[in-house]
Amino acid sequence: MTGAKFFKFARDCKIVDSKKVNRTSVDLLFSKIKNKGERTIKYTGFKKSLGALAKLKFGSESELSKIVELINANGTAKSSGTKAQPNKFHDDKRLYTGVYARGGPRVMANQKITLSKMMDRSGHNVRGVNHRYNQNLR
Repeated sequence: MTGAKFFKFARDCKIVDSKKVNRTSVDLLFSKIKNKGERTIKYTGFKKSLGALAKLKFGSESELSKIVELINANGTAKSSGTKAQPNKFHDDKRLYTGVYARGGPRVMANQKITLSKMMDRSGHNVRGVNHRYNQNLR
């Protein structure tokens, strides 16, 4: 677990308050718990950090049960993703323009492209599709 994830965990579980436990104190606690030269802690370090959080918040490590109660009460992750707002140009198909107003581009995946079709130099339409090849799609 990284320091940012550890702080998010503490904030989501409502361990962080504005008085004793703030971002700086949680970051300092995390840096004391992690091994020197590493950026993350493992499960054993996380267990050790719970006692240190209890000492930081309540004054003694014996208050670990209160930290566990806070985690159990508020332990679900809070998603902070954005929700898309309605957009009339995307949602209302009557406002589509260009190719999409006429049904979208044709899918040519079901047509085999052979060397003879690729090298055919006969007439092409505005899109650059060979007339003979285009007739097979209709």
